[in-house]
Amino acid sequence: MKVLKETGEYLEEQRKSNEKIAIIFLVIGLVTLIFYGLGIIFVGISIYFFIKSGQYRKGKTGETLIKETLEELNNRYSLVNDVMLSESYGNIDCIILGHNGIFAIESKNYDGKLICNGDEWHRHYEGGLTISMRGRPYWKPSRDYSIGSPSKQVKRNAVKLKQFIQKIFKKPIWVEGIVVFTNPNAELELNNPTVPVLKVEELYNFIKYKKSRIKFSPKELESIGKLILKYSK
Repeated sequence: MKVLKETGEYLEEQRKSNEKIAIIFLVIGLVTLIFYGLGIIFVGISIYFFIKSGQYRKGKTGETLIKETLEELNNRYSLVNDVMLSESYGNIDCIILGHNGIFAIESKNYDGKLICNGDEWHRHYEGGLTISMRGRPYWKPSRDYSIGSPSKQVKRNAVKLKQFIQKIFKKPIWVEGIVVFTNPNAELELNNPTVPVLKVEELYNFIKYKKSRIKFSPKELESIGKLILKYSK
């Protein structure tokens, strides 16, 4: 597999940006905590940005795992990472260009139990005996918390990529959106997902054996790759 753009540029920039903001708020929080007693607010903001920085670090790890998983694909396939299309918000984690299709991948490094019902996603937390902050035991019920929909996100990205390519590349195409979970501790419960949802170890076979009525020649794939690299941020 040919790698047209390496992983981590967008995610690394976001990680560093959030880390810098976190450090600034931490310093302000510590200073104001000493002199004014209100610094706990700034410390809380700092913690939030440190968490965001960690999420971007996990995202970069996930994209690296995808690259390693697909390395054995032959040179009829190309990989483009961290694509920010012009006039678009957010990035496409990975794009695979192959003779048998174009694939937009949304990678998630979540762990724990994740429940998909169509386009609605929840994270499940098991209940059990828990100790409160006051040291008192109590029974915490199991709960499901709504999370952002990776399937909606990847469908939006697939449509944007299709429209972007077809502005210049005058040929009917289809972009397959795929959600890929890279954390080995992710447990998936899938009920009528609207896009393929895979564990990272399933991705290689999915890409390699995907059948499509639309075929791409090596020259067409090269042109699409150059187009993406030229006009994406």
